[in-house]
Amino acid sequence: MKTRQLICTMPIALGIIALAPLCAFNSGAGDSTASAQGQASSVGSPGEMGTCSRSTCHGSGNGNGTTGGLPDNGGPGTVTLSSVPAMTNNNYVPSQVYHMTVTVAEAGKAHFGFGCEILDNSGNTDGHINNTAGTVTVTDAVNTRIWQAYGSGRLSVTHSSNGGLNANTCSFIFDWTAPASGIVNVYLAANATNNNGQSDAPDNVYTIKRQLTPMVTGIAGKSDQALHLSAFPVPAREKITLSMLVPAANDMTASLVSLDGRETRMLEHSIVPAGNFVQSYSVSDLSKGVYFLRVSCGNENQSKLVVIE
Repeated sequence: MKTRQLICTMPIALGIIALAPLCAFNSGAGDSTASAQGQASSVGSPGEMGTCSRSTCHGSGNGNGTTGGLPDNGGPGTVTLSSVPAMTNNNYVPSQVYHMTVTVAEAGKAHFGFGCEILDNSGNTDGHINNTAGTVTVTDAVNTRIWQAYGSGRLSVTHSSNGGLNANTCSFIFDWTAPASGIVNVYLAANATNNNGQSDAPDNVYTIKRQLTPMVTGIAGKSDQALHLSAFPVPAREKITLSMLVPAANDMTASLVSLDGRETRMLEHSIVPAGNFVQSYSVSDLSKGVYFLRVSCGNENQSKLVVIE
């Protein structure tokens, strides 16, 4: 009997989550996220045969999102995907390295796995073509691996043959370096199983689909030219100097904002005259890291990434 595929869209967590245990096991024949046929076909991305609930993987169905028992996301468990730094409103910072964590949980299950693909917005359906967006890096080689369809095609990051054995919950980690630009689509399928090495109804599958957009750091074609904003030195240590061209006397604010959108320091709020504006501000007491410098002057707005060491 055919059942309708359900796609569960869950938000990327906006901060650090408590990590469940990282774990290891010896995989059974039916527990591999990656297809034995050499196709990245387990996370439900365009052109794939479905998720890991398809026949011969974790289900007895025909790839339509059933496990022979419950449909995808029909079980009592959960899957979450979080990042450090967090991606507020599903916006990523171009070229930023994100530390990603997948956590799968279901009471009574003994074995967990996952597969994740982070793809561009081309809609490509050919697994031979590598349309991975950004760069995925293994940071825990015991529990995770990179798997590439056909040896040169689409990339997946999955649990390894020795990763996933733990009672009730398990977490997997990897790094993702965001691309320089473009819309990004994240496809994730995770399984919670009874570890009997068979495709049967007790295995449940949970999915996430999320679209990410690059953080806008200025008004294209307008603010960059109007304000000519710059900040130096790079990186900044004791002080940071703000330089810009003020088109006309106006109210100006400048602040440092953390990557999760919280204002960390108001640097300037004053009426400034037309002309060159140059001012230095102490940042020696701020935590090291990456910030946004946000400047508003009249109707002009601009942001720049700054690094404090």
